[in-house]
Amino acid sequence: GIDAMMNISYDWSKADAIVDYAEEKGMNIHGHALIWHESVPNALTNFTGTDAQFEAIVEDYITTTVTRYKDKVDSWDVVNEAISDNSSSLRATIFRQRMGENYLQKCFQFARNADPNVKLFYNDYNMVTDGLKRSGALALVDDLKSKNLIDGMGYQMHINVNSPSESEMTAATNELITRELLIHYSELDVRTNPDRRLTEYTDEVAFAQRNKVSEVTRVFNAIPDNLKYALTLWGLKDDDSWITPKFGMIDWPLLFDAYFDKKEGYFGFIEGLR
Repeated sequence: GIDAMMNISYDWSKADAIVDYAEEKGMNIHGHALIWHESVPNALTNFTGTDAQFEAIVEDYITTTVTRYKDKVDSWDVVNEAISDNSSSLRATIFRQRMGENYLQKCFQFARNADPNVKLFYNDYNMVTDGLKRSGALALVDDLKSKNLIDGMGYQMHINVNSPSESEMTAATNELITRELLIHYSELDVRTNPDRRLTEYTDEVAFAQRNKVSEVTRVFNAIPDNLKYALTLWGLKDDDSWITPKFGMIDWPLLFDAYFDKKEGYFGFIEGLR
């Protein structure tokens, strides 16, 4: 019935290539992300059918995607960034509008039905520094956990050399530990030029970045082993980072420079894991 309603087609070529490569090399794969309000196909944005039909399309998409990679993808971010900034409320997204206040529960249920063994995560940013957002996200996660629909939480680590502090990271992480959730420090990069003053990468900022990265890995390493899920980087080398195009400023946020040489941050990463 859905195909008759909408002409949606899937192009699996790029995703299949990544999954095949990882399978061949014996690597774990974390799927990011099934639902994100900033990445909605025109077919959904401009959809003129009923809310029930909209929901059926979302269910079909989640089911098809998760089923295709069953036993290959180890975990999924089911919904990404659903809480508003400086607030504990849900963002006003098309998914909330068309599927209702409990749209996250529906999406997690669709994923759980498609693959009962895959690990399901909620992922969001500013979880350490935005207390209102964190409490909103944790309330959401508690509700999903009570229904056995979630396994873990992703704290995005888009941070900078000045903030957050190690003690802030520890306190925010403890909120996940007490909940017995798998903990994913996701999307790690450390901005070196948050106040836009630098025109070159100095030794001073290189070591500040090293210290901050080392704090992140140290706090992560202190998590109980049974809850320590993953620590992932948002890019490998500075010239590929999203920061400069997004903020229109020069920065050096990653562990390798443009020539793939290891930076101080790389050594800080290793240091914190010892």
